[in-house]
Amino acid sequence: MRSVSSPIRVLVADDHRLFRTGLARMLASDPRFEVVGEAKDGSDAIALTLDRKPDVVLMDLQMPGLTGAAAVKRLRTEAPDVRVVVVSAYADGRMIEEAMENGASGYVSKDVELEEVATRIVEVSAAKQSRARGRMGVLSSREMFVLRQVAVGLSNKQIARRLGISEKTVRNHLSRVFSKLRATNRTEAVMNAMRVGLQLF
Repeated sequence: MRSVSSPIRVLVADDHRLFRTGLARMLASDPRFEVVGEAKDGSDAIALTLDRKPDVVLMDLQMPGLTGAAAVKRLRTEAPDVRVVVVSAYADGRMIEEAMENGASGYVSKDVELEEVATRIVEVSAAKQSRARGRMGVLSSREMFVLRQVAVGLSNKQIARRLGISEKTVRNHLSRVFSKLRATNRTEAVMNAMRVGLQLF
């Protein structure tokens, strides 16, 4: 078992060699991480995961052959202790939802800064994985309202204006939503809510 002080073992899976290699090198330069491999497609990601036993796999959603979402589903069965963060530049909501339903722990866009990717890796690595979805906290009516606005794409500023509250209060509501839904970001909160049957639309 990895000790608290040990670097997080990361596998990068992406069919674009330049992006994959660049991301792997940047992560390897951060002492928080140890890059244990690079996979060029979903099948390669599964084989390397079983061989190298990473803590977190960064999985591109759109790869030839076995897609990222399909690879996530396989890993949930074959390597259930491994967290998967799906990554994509052009993924639509359905693709992200499928990956989350298949067991992904989070999603991050390719156009974010490296530090956001790093933060997501740290968050999902530290999170306690639980299969007991029914034990997720119950959202208040205000928290549900805020989450529904997030689901349709409103920003914190727009939500604050609609509710007549400050952006800080919106962030506080979202923080509680994330905690109750065991989410680390807005997309994951929406996906987890839909996964347990909450009506957002």
